[in-house]
Amino acid sequence: MASILVATLAGCEDNAFQRDHRSVGGKTIGGDGFDGPNYFENSNGTYPYPKIIEREYIPSYDLFANTKCLTWRIEWPAYDGSYDINQIPTVLSRHTGVLNSFNFLNNNSAQNTYNGTFSLYFENKVASANTMWNELEHSFGAGNNMEGIYFAHSEQTLDNIKDWVTKRPSLFESYWPGSSDNELAYQEGDFIQFRLDNALAGEQLYGGIRIVSMTPRIIEVYLAVPNI
Repeated sequence: MASILVATLAGCEDNAFQRDHRSVGGKTIGGDGFDGPNYFENSNGTYPYPKIIEREYIPSYDLFANTKCLTWRIEWPAYDGSYDINQIPTVLSRHTGVLNSFNFLNNNSAQNTYNGTFSLYFENKVASANTMWNELEHSFGAGNNMEGIYFAHSEQTLDNIKDWVTKRPSLFESYWPGSSDNELAYQEGDFIQFRLDNALAGEQLYGGIRIVSMTPRIIEVYLAVPNI
């Protein structure tokens, strides 16, 4: 059953599934460059940038179509034991869909850090970027309006997750379990819900993170947003 959601969000066709939603657009990020994004270097050479498949789902039933779901499926390459953790892309920006490393964010414009939403790879946990003061040098700088994120482990079935993503994204909010955790450790198979607080825009958004695999690391991120 896990392969159904994974394959669908990765862009494969499934006739029964396709009748239940409208999949709008979609793109795959990957390619050339250095560590933020595309390729990064460590002492043993160059590693490919994680593959990111980005899609948007709009419910086919008009009553529920006021909310859509943005999804990112991220597949990291295998790293050897000599990698530099600061060079592994881990911080996802929900604004740009780009994954950046600590090294890239700390050595470039602070705005790149301000756009960061949460860390997904580092220390096998999810963490709100705005609380990563030890790792992100610009996370406490002047002009910082970074969004706050709260996480909660959830026991939703894969069928429920698929339905929320494709048919009723508003249920991410309806079934928010409530939490004040800015970071959570995870293992393969975990599903973590989150609430995003954007004080500047005066909005709260809800979504989920599914740990598809640890080796290789594959994580799917779902974010419900207004369909405007």
